[in-house]
Amino acid sequence: MTAKDYGVQKGLPKQTMSICPECKKLLTATLSEKDGKVCIEKVCPEHGSFSDIYWSDAELFLKAERFAYDGIGLKNPTDKSISSKNVSVNIGGKEFDLLTCTALANIDLTNRCNMNCPICFANANQAGYVYEPDYDTIVEMLKMLRSERPIKCTAVQFSGGEPTIHPRFTDLIKKAKELGFAQVQAATNGIKFAKDFELLKASQEAGLNTIYLSFDGVSDEIYIQARDRKMLDIKLKVLENLRKLEKPPSVVLVPTIVRGVNDKQIGDIINFALENSDIIRAVNFQPVAFTGRITKEELSKGRFTLPDLIYEEGKQTGYTTKDDWFPVPVVAPISKLASLMLGVNKVTFTTHPHCGIATYLFRDDKGNITPMTRFIDAEKLSKGFYAVAEVAERAKFKKLLVYRILKMVRGCIHEDKMPEGMTMKKFMKFMRLIVSDKSKETLAEFSWGMIMIGGMHFQDSYNYDVERVRRCGVHYATPDLRVIPFCAYNGGPEYRAEIESKFSVPLDEWKARHGDENC
Repeated sequence: MTAKDYGVQKGLPKQTMSICPECKKLLTATLSEKDGKVCIEKVCPEHGSFSDIYWSDAELFLKAERFAYDGIGLKNPTDKSISSKNVSVNIGGKEFDLLTCTALANIDLTNRCNMNCPICFANANQAGYVYEPDYDTIVEMLKMLRSERPIKCTAVQFSGGEPTIHPRFTDLIKKAKELGFAQVQAATNGIKFAKDFELLKASQEAGLNTIYLSFDGVSDEIYIQARDRKMLDIKLKVLENLRKLEKPPSVVLVPTIVRGVNDKQIGDIINFALENSDIIRAVNFQPVAFTGRITKEELSKGRFTLPDLIYEEGKQTGYTTKDDWFPVPVVAPISKLASLMLGVNKVTFTTHPHCGIATYLFRDDKGNITPMTRFIDAEKLSKGFYAVAEVAERAKFKKLLVYRILKMVRGCIHEDKMPEGMTMKKFMKFMRLIVSDKSKETLAEFSWGMIMIGGMHFQDSYNYDVERVRRCGVHYATPDLRVIPFCAYNGGPEYRAEIESKFSVPLDEWKARHGDENC
């Protein structure tokens, strides 16, 4: 992992590679500051010029770049033709090596769904075919992920369509755990878990760790606009059913943010998560990506970037300022140091600094909310781990560095800035319990809580940046045992259509086998 080799260049203006939204031809694009925002501009010889907002705050853009690191690449041993090379992705006819390991793998179990959402990536139920790999095929995909080098994939998310309607859903969860995945997740609308408690219980017993629950707002008016039906009662029922389990999976709320639809409920969603933090551990906002054709006016009005999320959160809740938010790779030096200390390559979050951003909210025993960045110097901590990692690379006896690490960590935590009633000793005990994933009964002795608030902005053809694709840490596994970055799978060259059509059956054929009610 290096900082000096990151990208083409840092700062603004700078050039990157993008694509034409019309013909998908590879183009040179310029990122530059305009009126305090970062814009991406490109010109296609055939379709003319395109301009879009890349990040709506240039200061935050440059801050995020301070945490940019390149990873150690990704190799897929099941593909013998590239066994000695990094996995690559073809964009506009050119191959680009991937630089980040698979931090989270997506496996689409089906493109069938029990809903018909207009903002769905998968375009479920509208393709004219059914994509639904069988159990044995998916097991091979899981095995491929566990054989990745130099870092084995440790987290998999079953998605779709709606993954819970796959006939072997719980069997696949169990198999994933048997293969050694530390995190097994399901991205779901919640309908099956709300209506079928036995399925939820069986999923938990099989090893389901986390439910990524789509959650667009706290009123049914929002769901009618975004999902074409009322859904809030479904979300509440999922939480109710989870509380019936002895050791329930954690919940991450996943709101797809659409300007003018639910962007004014960002604060309400966060407060809902805090009120239900016994079950909900995080909120992962996802600004909508424009995957179809759109006018320049519609693009300008609808574009919602990660800095917009930060601004709206602060405006609606008062909990944070933009100083409290950091990009995903802020934690990359911690993983690098862990790899060096343990002698085993650990998953390192060297994702592109403009892909995602997050903060942690700490709730004290009186219910007051404080960002952890108010009493933990996150930047100093990240740089401190990086410095120790550089020493560890040369150190003969790495275990001797433990005292130095502890001293460095304590130097980044300011007890005098902690919420009332919190001490260094109490906080360190609380963190040890959180990290060790102790049961909620053990954590019950604390009346404090902590949730992560984050944002992940997936790309579309208008704001496409090849450097983001190369550093993507969320990858799809495919039935032909390929690894494809999320934003290449769903946008840009859009591998989804190719993969699904290749490994699918016509809708009429499916109906003849299974009946209309199973579509």
